[in-house]
Amino acid sequence: MSLHSLFGRHTADVKASRWDQGRFVSRCTACGVDMIKLPGLQWQLRTAGTL
Repeated sequence: MSLHSLFGRHTADVKASRWDQGRFVSRCTACGVDMIKLPGLQWQLRTAGTL
């Protein structure tokens, strides 16, 4: 069992991140879920309402 499964900590793949519409876009290295990061903020999961 991985730490990701236990704690649900998503880690963005910063090597594969890209700049898109004023924010960084990436995927979780463990599960592949889309993640976004606005400048100055932490990485967060992309929700249905975000572009």
